[in-house]
Amino acid sequence: MLIKSQNFIPLKKTLVTIVILLGCANLHAQIEKIYTSLEDALTNKELVYTLDLRNNELTELPASIGELTNLQTLYLEQNKLTELPASFGNLKKLELLILSNNQLSTLPESFGSLEKLGWLVLKENKINTLPVSFGNLKNLKKIDVRQNQLTGLPASFGNLTNLREVLLEQNQINDLPESFGQLINLEALDISTNQISELPISIGKLSKLEWFVIKENKITQLPESICSLTRLRSLYLNHNKISALPIHLDKVVTLQELDLSGNKFSDQEKVKIKQLLPACTISFDSGYYSLQKALGNRKNVFTLHLSNKKISKLPESIEYLKNLDGLYLRNNRLVTLPKTIEKLKKLRILSLSYNRITEVPASIYKLKNLEELYLDGNKISTFETSIANLKNLKKLKIFGNNLSETEKERIQVLLPNCIVSF
Repeated sequence: MLIKSQNFIPLKKTLVTIVILLGCANLHAQIEKIYTSLEDALTNKELVYTLDLRNNELTELPASIGELTNLQTLYLEQNKLTELPASFGNLKKLELLILSNNQLSTLPESFGSLEKLGWLVLKENKINTLPVSFGNLKNLKKIDVRQNQLTGLPASFGNLTNLREVLLEQNQINDLPESFGQLINLEALDISTNQISELPISIGKLSKLEWFVIKENKITQLPESICSLTRLRSLYLNHNKISALPIHLDKVVTLQELDLSGNKFSDQEKVKIKQLLPACTISFDSGYYSLQKALGNRKNVFTLHLSNKKISKLPESIEYLKNLDGLYLRNNRLVTLPKTIEKLKKLRILSLSYNRITEVPASIYKLKNLEELYLDGNKISTFETSIANLKNLKKLKIFGNNLSETEKERIQVLLPNCIVSF
């Protein structure tokens, strides 16, 4: 009997281990499951981690949605929602929320309770104000509120110190709060097409800012503090009312691209600016925001801006822009690129952020002079080993994709001299 008892102990441990493993596997499967019916989700409240209700003609959400307390990802774009229930604030585990293309004009005060929220997309609504509680979203890394009706931001916006990217294009914003300077981790900021006449002095505290778009506002003068943005690489000031730049802008030695088209610079001032920033590509005219115009003047095109244009396909003729140094295709609908893009031998900067790319086009791996590659906000799960061929690559941004921890480690090994942002 003693022998049987001794044999039973390891058998019992084995059975317990199997039960635990089966339980873990079941939990993993449940986390991976995507619910597409609100009715089904409310029937399995504790088991819902991802809910996809896009394109459902929804005009309202029931208060009971607040009972999905384990929800982490929620897609609600392309509906007809005019408001959110107060119970929405109960979704305290929510990390990603997409609410674009609805008819929202306000957000409930309870919205500030979504303290784990990392990504928030509210573009193409009718939002005219953000609640004071918005400043409680301390884990927010990206916010997209483009094409709304905001006239300003609450002072509490400055509490969102983990923000990396803020997109405020096409609103009615008159000014930014002084607290905006508290966003010390901000890397990308777009405040274009608003009613802003001046920037707060605190803007100079955004020490990590690299990409700054201020085009199509009413700015007549830049604050001297902008000269403290020592990581700034791209600055778009086109179509404002500026006639001179701060005299110490040469301190921004990282600046590579400066668009000043559509302003009021005299010929004398243009000469001074070129002398001030000899290593920077400066545009004083309005060209090269159109592929057609660029192809009509091939040899003189060094930078091409095609962001935010709903482009789903690039033509093979892109190959003719032999002198292209920077190609910006941010926030379009691209799934891939033409093979001919590999012929852009002088290309150093390629921005493909926020498209629909699931697999990195093989042609990218042949751009041997590429120094900066932006692929954040796509749906990429793996990279080919040939990415190691990009010996000059200094910066790779790929956060907001579907990369496993194993794949992230593999990329780091393949690109030992590159700064990779996950």
